[in-house]
Amino acid sequence: MLIRHAQAGNPGDWEGTDRDRPLTAKGQVSAVRMAQALGEMLPESVELLCSPYLRARQTAIPLSQALDVPIRQKKWLAPGQPAGLEVESLARNLPADGGLVLVGHEPDLSLLASCLLGAAGGRSLVHMGKGDACGLTGQLPGPMQLDWHLPRKVLERMAGGAAS
Repeated sequence: MLIRHAQAGNPGDWEGTDRDRPLTAKGQVSAVRMAQALGEMLPESVELLCSPYLRARQTAIPLSQALDVPIRQKKWLAPGQPAGLEVESLARNLPADGGLVLVGHEPDLSLLASCLLGAAGGRSLVHMGKGDACGLTGQLPGPMQLDWHLPRKVLERMAGGAAS
């Protein structure tokens, strides 16, 4: 599963480093609702990885709590880093009934999803909006199949809350 971080503050309004830019208050609420919806869709055994950037960690924390699994921060999930080889290596070591959840940024997640789906030449098959999640199945190196792609507002509704 790939998850883009929830709504963060505007980069132009933020005076600190981009890596420390937090979720907005709406983004924090959204992350909790997303976790409620996504927690029901995951297998029992899950590896939860996220970018070291604050907004990705803040998005991953409610999911970590809902699933009772630790979060492992990975530099290769930071913006602009290639993730394909690391994902393939991790997937090889997962139990047969396990899942891999990656929380990161755009355009990297869309490019990763497209690569896993077999898109050639950097063509993007998926666009991950803020708080979107997508589920992929299949074996690596792929191509995998896109089972679903849910926008943040749909995830929030699934959790029983009004979408913000």
